Amino acid sequence: MRVLYRAVLTLALLSLFRAAFSAESGSQIYGTYQAGCLTGSVELPLDSPDYQVQIWGEGRNFAHPSMLSYLKGLIERSKEAGLPPLLIGDLSFRYGGPYGPKSSHASHSIGLDVDLPLEFASPRLTARELRHPQSHNIVTSKGPNARFTGEIATYIRLAADDPRVERIFVNPRIKEHLCKLYAGQDRSWLRVVRPWFAHRAHMHVRLACPPDSPYCVPQSPVPQGDGCGYEVASWFLPPAKPAPGKKPVAAKKAKPMLPAQCEALLKLNSR
Repeated sequence: MRVLYRAVLTLALLSLFRAAFSAESGSQIYGTYQAGCLTGSVELPLDSPDYQVQIWGEGRNFAHPSMLSYLKGLIERSKEAGLPPLLIGDLSFRYGGPYGPKSSHASHSIGLDVDLPLEFASPRLTARELRHPQSHNIVTSKGPNARFTGEIATYIRLAADDPRVERIFVNPRIKEHLCKLYAGQDRSWLRVVRPWFAHRAHMHVRLACPPDSPYCVPQSPVPQGDGCGYEVASWFLPPAKPAPGKKPVAAKKAKPMLPAQCEALLKLNSR
């Protein structure tokens, strides 16, 4: 019965989406950052004097209008700060949805995530370099390398300086280095810069759910404070040893489920 009910619901939603899409009405987000979709996305042009886009996969240069607005503001602020033209990585597909089982991305489903390489488009990259991108780490397991410059720290701070930013994921060593050397007198921007696994060559910027998208599922709020001190140091502590006689049990994560609206949307607009 559940399968039949879901099939009927999907067909009904397909009909509704067809009517809605023919009118091309606004932008709307459904679901979570890991399992969701969106309508009314906007395409980011692949080339500009102020930035270049790396092609990690075809059709990944779409986003919610708020993300395109955010990137425009970041590009302008970076230019004013004297930074070189920016490199932009993955955004989302036109209608969002998961990247697929072969991708390392667990999010980018609703047009509110973007990967920004921690390097610049200076000198300009060739078309081949953009279609065959490479990651250049700015930290090792011990700390920053020569690629970690003051310009990179300024870039991260500018990226965090927008009220729409929900989180910016960076490698724990990047967060540690920012806390020690680049925090400045106003440390409030560091709150949204969150340590996370990998992210040695790029920062992952995530915007909050827009007020006009009631079906967008927000994350839990970021903890108060700048996230420095013990919070970032805890990432480098040795793992806790299991009690004698007990084997560690890996926690199983439930696979995120797409909302019914997204199943219908992605079926109607299959890539």
